Amino acid sequence: MTAPRAGRARLPPRRGLRRVQFPPPLLLLLLLAAVGPARGWESGDLELFDLVEEVQLNFYQFLGVQQDASSADIRKAYRKLSLTLHPDKNKDENAETQFRQLVAIYEVLKDDERRQRYDDILINGLPDWRQPLFYYRRVRKMSNAELALLLFIILTVGHYAVVWSIYLEKQLDELLSRKKREKKKKTGGKTVDVSKLGASEKNERLLTKPQWHDLLPCKLGIWFCLTLKALPHLIQDAGQFYAKYKETRLKEKEDALTRAELEPLQKQKKVKVKKPKPEFPVYTPLESAYIQSYDHGTSIEEIEEQMDDWLENRTRTQKKQAPEWTEEDLSQLTRSMVKFPGGTPGRWEKIAHELGRSVTDVSSLRFALYGE
Repeated sequence: MTAPRAGRARLPPRRGLRRVQFPPPLLLLLLLAAVGPARGWESGDLELFDLVEEVQLNFYQFLGVQQDASSADIRKAYRKLSLTLHPDKNKDENAETQFRQLVAIYEVLKDDERRQRYDDILINGLPDWRQPLFYYRRVRKMSNAELALLLFIILTVGHYAVVWSIYLEKQLDELLSRKKREKKKKTGGKTVDVSKLGASEKNERLLTKPQWHDLLPCKLGIWFCLTLKALPHLIQDAGQFYAKYKETRLKEKEDALTRAELEPLQKQKKVKVKKPKPEFPVYTPLESAYIQSYDHGTSIEEIEEQMDDWLENRTRTQKKQAPEWTEEDLSQLTRSMVKFPGGTPGRWEKIAHELGRSVTDVSSLRFALYGE
């Protein structure tokens, strides 16, 4: 009699699952809750671990008591062993070490908290290689030379890894660009630029795998050798720079001394010879001035001829009487122009009077010099 064939079990219809989105703060709290509680290690724990590794014996067996012994029993066993292992009574070479270990074991077992931690070590053991504390304890016991060597090895490995990562990244970029070029060739799309192809092939040839001389110690050695080789040139350049700097400072000091010597001379005022100023002429009013009378019977043409003759005679006399301008006269003119600035009433008459020349002479020189 055969057993009836079991039909395929019909699963209930799958319901649509809604994706629940949690806010970021809630996700952070859930992540922190999922992480197991981490225990913080203190300096006392590290000392206890070091003591357990040093003694290599059960503390209770070392004292000769049971694990559930009371504090009084532990104290009695400690006093008994201290009389035996004291360096004054024990002539063994390791007497001091044994007595020190005895005191440390008693300090652990007499404290209830530290004794509880030691009992946990007996059950769970010391931290192994899977815990960071294992490596911290190893590094903590190293000397300075060992730490420097370890750090140098870590830097060397890290540097070599970075060099390889750069090489692989460039290889990946070249591979992707090559794939794109092959795809363009197959599709028959845009023509590929020959110069770009040549540049890409050149980059592929330049990409070389990292070698042993790319290691950090080799790089440092090469740099040190090149520095020693270039040291004479560096010293020579430094000497030239120092000599140039010294020469510049000496020149600055000489210039400062020269300026200091010239300052008193410049401050001394030159003795100026005051020239006697001529008195201003007294102008008589028009009523008392001589006015040339003209005959009313003369014509305009005769009057114009008389005026032309008078002007020609005047210019001739001025040209004959006007002396040449010297450097002293020019400097006096400059000082007078400063003394009587623009806007002064009767400026050029006063300047001409100051120079002892006519206004026409001063005006002609002003036009020749300044174009005013």
